[in-house]
Amino acid sequence: MLVRYVLLALPIHQRSFAAYYQAHDRDVQAHRAELEREWGGQPFDELPAHIRLAWKDRFYWPPWFFNDIAGFLKIGTADDALLADVFLQRRFFPATAPERFSRPGSSGADADERDVVFLATIERRPIVAGDNASYVRSCEEIVAEARDTVRLQAQGLAEAEIWLPGFDFTCFDFARADRQLRERFPGRTEPR
Repeated sequence: MLVRYVLLALPIHQRSFAAYYQAHDRDVQAHRAELEREWGGQPFDELPAHIRLAWKDRFYWPPWFFNDIAGFLKIGTADDALLADVFLQRRFFPATAPERFSRPGSSGADADERDVVFLATIERRPIVAGDNASYVRSCEEIVAEARDTVRLQAQGLAEAEIWLPGFDFTCFDFARADRQLRERFPGRTEPR
C-alpha cells in the first residue's frame, strides 16, 4: 500500500450494471414462474393484488450500487506520481492465497470472507504538480489497469467493473486537491 495522499476512492463491482440487472431479471422470472405454479398456473398479472405485492417484497434485490461491491480502488499520490491501491474482499482471492486465511492478530478460523484486504498497487504514473491534465490522464490509465488487474488476479471477477461517475475526471481539480492535502499534512511518509 503506497498511496500517501488519497484523492479518490471508487468501488469495484463484481459485474457491470447491465449484467447485474440481467441476473436480477432471470431470478425474478424463475421465482414468478414458481409462484404461478403454486397458484395452479394462473398468470402472475392475474393473481390477487396482495399476493403480487407480498411476492415483490420477498424477492427484492438491493440496488447494484450497494449490493454488488467486491472491493475498492484508492487513487492518490506519493511523491511526484499518481498511483492506486486495490482492495478486495477475501472471498475473491484464490482458494490457496494466504489472504484467504489470515489477517494480523487473528487466527485463520475467524477470518471473515467479506473482509476487504489489499490485493495490489497499480504502477506509478508521473504527474506534473499544478497540471490537472496530467492527473486526469494518469487517473484514467490507472483505472483501466486496475480493472484489468482485478479481472486477471481475482477469482470470480472476470467481468469486474470499477464504478465511474457519470461525468469526466476533468470535472475534478486533482492538482488543487493534491496541493491542499500536501499543505495540510506536510511530510506524510506513511500510506493512508
